[in-house]
Amino acid sequence: MNKIYKYFIFVLLFVVCNSTETPINLSSLTDTSGSTTNKIEINNSNWEEFIGKSGQGNFIALRVDENVSNDGVLVVFDIESLEKAIKDGGRVMNPLDRNVIDKMASLGILPLSDTVVALQKNLEPSKFTTAFNVQGDFHNSDITKINFTEYFTKYTSGLLPSFFIESVDNYILMIGGKGNIIRLNINDGSVTEVESNLSDIIESQNYSSIVNGSDYSSRMGIRDTSFDMRNNTLLVTAIKKVEGNNCFTLGVLSSDMSIDSLSFSWTFEINHCEENFNSHQAGGRIQPFKEGYLLTVGDFKLPEDFGYEITEDSHLSKILLIDNDWNATIFSSGHRNPQGLTIHNETIFSSEHGPFGGDEVNIVEEGKDYGWPSSAYGFTYGLENIYELDHSLSFQEPIYFFTPSIGISEIAFYNQAEFPRWNDFLIVSSLKNMTLYTVKLDASQKSVIHVGELYIGERIRDFTTAANGELFLAGDLGSLIVINRTDQDIP
Repeated sequence: MNKIYKYFIFVLLFVVCNSTETPINLSSLTDTSGSTTNKIEINNSNWEEFIGKSGQGNFIALRVDENVSNDGVLVVFDIESLEKAIKDGGRVMNPLDRNVIDKMASLGILPLSDTVVALQKNLEPSKFTTAFNVQGDFHNSDITKINFTEYFTKYTSGLLPSFFIESVDNYILMIGGKGNIIRLNINDGSVTEVESNLSDIIESQNYSSIVNGSDYSSRMGIRDTSFDMRNNTLLVTAIKKVEGNNCFTLGVLSSDMSIDSLSFSWTFEINHCEENFNSHQAGGRIQPFKEGYLLTVGDFKLPEDFGYEITEDSHLSKILLIDNDWNATIFSSGHRNPQGLTIHNETIFSSEHGPFGGDEVNIVEEGKDYGWPSSAYGFTYGLENIYELDHSLSFQEPIYFFTPSIGISEIAFYNQAEFPRWNDFLIVSSLKNMTLYTVKLDASQKSVIHVGELYIGERIRDFTTAANGELFLAGDLGSLIVINRTDQDIP
């Protein structure tokens, strides 16, 4: 892929946190984000948003008098320079402010992806919150975070997922927890709100009217999206209100795929609804499989509900096989909360939240039981090590588990030219650890032989691979996160 070379010089600003150097008084700094009038105080909680990062170190850009810098922008190399610039009236700028980019362009230091360059032409500079470089397994990666909170709810302001993400041709579709849809053209960087009835459908569920009028709306909404290219259909899973009953279920909506306008309708719901419902344990990942689909379903249970039983014919704690007429059969059982689902070379992989620790990666086989609620790696809330005692041979063991929990989320195999040394690696995202894991399997693809880490610094709800091979992540702070490879790989 052709790269457009950028833009930034990255310089060391801080020594490590345990340095003996006197830290700068953060409360004394303000940000203009390219404006001379809109001052925003920088404090310890938002400081990192204004630091540009790379493998070479950190930099701070300031707006200063043109006598100090020929274009009014100064990039400082160290704390002493920063302090002097602040005393001279300098104000901290966003590291991806257009003025900073223009100044650094002449230096031609590091590559920016074509996608990020295109986005910069179409979005306000303040949208670009962070840019940094991460040395991961085999590849150096440039990571750009773009603020989409104008469109999506932050997870931190409630319990609603920020958004889910899917690649369709040269577009990235972002579907918010409340059903609004944003379209990004990766070729020209244009961002468009897609006309759709999905938000109306989600609002019509009237979640707050259920369970004695308690407002559960922050726990409801969209759970996944998937594009079925076989019949040009966009699928969305969501929490559904069961008419006439004070209970919740998991349903599937579908629409004929159009990049400009989408019209959804309910096509399927599981055979169980729950009054005392924990939507964070609903599962809801869906993938095309054979002539139909695979759908993950969690147990819907609250942490204090340990010891319950789930019947064999209930769809709870199952992965379902749905045919093209939307009839469901049980494919596998014993799943607590499957949060990721992918199919690679006809082998099905799922990721699953453990109870309190013990997040799993499983190879899913038809008719097999994966142990929940009798067996898992980890322990239930308030109890000690209960699941470490029983891993019966009657249950399928995971091919890998993370203890303590990483808050595992989406998984997918990578097979693109952008990161060639990750080809046939399983990419695993995490919420709690805010990290992408690059998982290498052995030749049989049934055993993990290596796990690498790529720290992102934000809860990752979902991710997809674009047509150009770049990774696009849905961050729970409302960030669209773009990952592309630098020109220098790791030996």
